[in-house]
Amino acid sequence: MDRIIHVKITSDSPEKVTEFYRRSFGWKVMKFPNPPDAWRLDSGKGPGINCSVCRSSDSPLDKQHISMAISVESIEETAKLVEESGGKILHDVIYAFGNTYLYCQDPDGNVLCLVQFD
Repeated sequence: MDRIIHVKITSDSPEKVTEFYRRSFGWKVMKFPNPPDAWRLDSGKGPGINCSVCRSSDSPLDKQHISMAISVESIEETAKLVEESGGKILHDVIYAFGNTYLYCQDPDGNVLCLVQFD
């Protein structure tokens, strides 16, 4: 079965966006030596995937906002960190399928779905 193994985010302000993910989720940020404006985001050990951020002008694609799901231990605590880090909460918490969901945006407008498995 095919599965997602990586997420790439394009950004007009990659330094601001990588700092957002570092502060909100504790991800490690590592600058790639080549291309010059690209960063790797390491989300930690265990199940899941990592991603990268590159400057929009360095991407062969037009700038597009992405949506990715992020498993969190506490939606309430993470939502506070998202707002403190320059992100935006898009609506109230959703309870469905025995889990809790919250959609938000990073400072560049990329959509995130926070998922707390209950």
